[in-house]
Order: sequence, then structure tokens, then C-alpha cells
Amino acid sequence: MNTKLHLLALVIVLLLYSCEQFDFNLYQTNRYDGPIEATTSYNLDRLHKLPHKDTIFLAFTGDTQRYYDDLEDMVDAINGLPQLDAVFIAGDLVEFAMAHEFEWVCEELIKLNAPFLTVVGNHDCLANGIETYTNLYGPINYAFTWNGIRFIMHNTNGKEFNFNNAVPDVEWMKQELSDTANYQSTIFVSHVPPDHADFDPSLVPDYTKLIRESKNPILSVNGHRHRHGLHQTYGDKIWYLNTSSPHFRFFAYVKIYPNAQRVYTFDCNLVQF
Repeated sequence: MNTKLHLLALVIVLLLYSCEQFDFNLYQTNRYDGPIEATTSYNLDRLHKLPHKDTIFLAFTGDTQRYYDDLEDMVDAINGLPQLDAVFIAGDLVEFAMAHEFEWVCEELIKLNAPFLTVVGNHDCLANGIETYTNLYGPINYAFTWNGIRFIMHNTNGKEFNFNNAVPDVEWMKQELSDTANYQSTIFVSHVPPDHADFDPSLVPDYTKLIRESKNPILSVNGHRHRHGLHQTYGDKIWYLNTSSPHFRFFAYVKIYPNAQRVYTFDCNLVQF
């Protein structure tokens, strides 16, 4: 009986193989070679080619995981905005960090008309997610200056790194902010906000101090909670924007412009789609 079962199993395997029914392991990091249009370097190049202007318009979202139909609708809505310079996705692009998930989300994001930039979320770190994410998009910590604003795009998923006192990398952030003569203001984008239990508690004081003492901070943007919020969390005049997941059919539409003192300020509207 056992021999017959083994033979039957072998026949099924051979049939599946001959019909090309085998799929790659979903967790393989090299299963999906994404398009260059998804990479951080490609989108930064697009961004830097835009002309300098006093007023810029940005869309912020996050936590696209699982919500593929909603993501498709959101991309259409963002593409329909009257003015837009860039889109920022505040992490958790996928749920289980499977290669197919990265592919599905990427195929929607590259339909955006404006340049888009991402940060890594805690769900993006699962399994082989870090390798897949960096292969598809780029580094999990990076910074750039555009239109006089220094953007610090960084990993704050402390729990996924066992609260090792190194995530977020505060020393790297300090270094990236040090050349203050070459920018006017700062924006921080990450996934886990500092007042959440998944943020390394040992780093909260230094991290929030760094943001507070940065040059003319405009916003600190996070995801993770899935729902929109805009608060001065620590009573220090620093605005923390929490992005809405596409599942709730909203995204943040932010206008950044100089005030009467020629210092950047912002207006934030919640757009329903």
C-alpha cells in the first residue's frame, strides 16, 4: 500500500511539473524583478528634474497592505488631483512580505503620474521582506534635499529589530541633517510613530529631540495606525501627521508654502475617494 501511494505521489508530481504548475516559493526574494520606475533612485531623478517653486503639493498615504482594489482607486484619485509634485507612502506596502504582494502593489504604484517615494514598514520586514524591499525600491534609510527641504526617509520599526537601540538610526539622522546651510526646512517620513509601543522606547527622547531641534521642521509623517491624524503629539509645536490606509478611502493632500516670514508652513486636507 505504501509503495502504491508513493508511486501515485510521484506521478502527480511529474504531471504537475510537466504542466508547469509549480510556482516559486512566495517568500523568494528574487521572484519578482520590479521595474526601474519603482526604484527610489529613478523617482528621485524625476523629482530633481522638476522646476523649483515656492509652493509644492504632496500626497501622503501608507499601509496599502491587502487593500488592492482600494489602492487602485486611490491611485486614480491621486492622478486626478489638480496639482501634485510627489507621493509618499509611509510603509507597510504589503502584509506578509511575499514576493507576489510586492509585485501587486508595485504594479499599482508605478501608475502614479507623479514621482513616488516609500519607506519600509514593519510588515515589509517580515520573512525575507527587507531584502525584497531593498531590491525593489532601495535603501531603508535615505535622505535628499529638494526644493529647499531636507527629507529624512527612515526606518522606525524598532520592534522588528528586537528593540536593539539602533532603529531608528539617530546618529545617521544627525549626520544627514548636519549640512544646514544647504536647506531651509525638514520633513521626516517613517512608518511607526514615536508614541507607539512598536517604536523603540529607549530612543524616543533622542529621536523627538532631534526632530524638535532640526532646521524649521514642517512635518513628521508616519503610518502604522491606518487612520488619519494630525497632532502636536508632544506639545512642542511639532506636527505629526499619521496617514490613512487606502482601506478607509482617504489620503492626505498637503500644500507646503512659505509664510510671511519666508519660512515653510503647510495646509493639510483629507481627500476622500
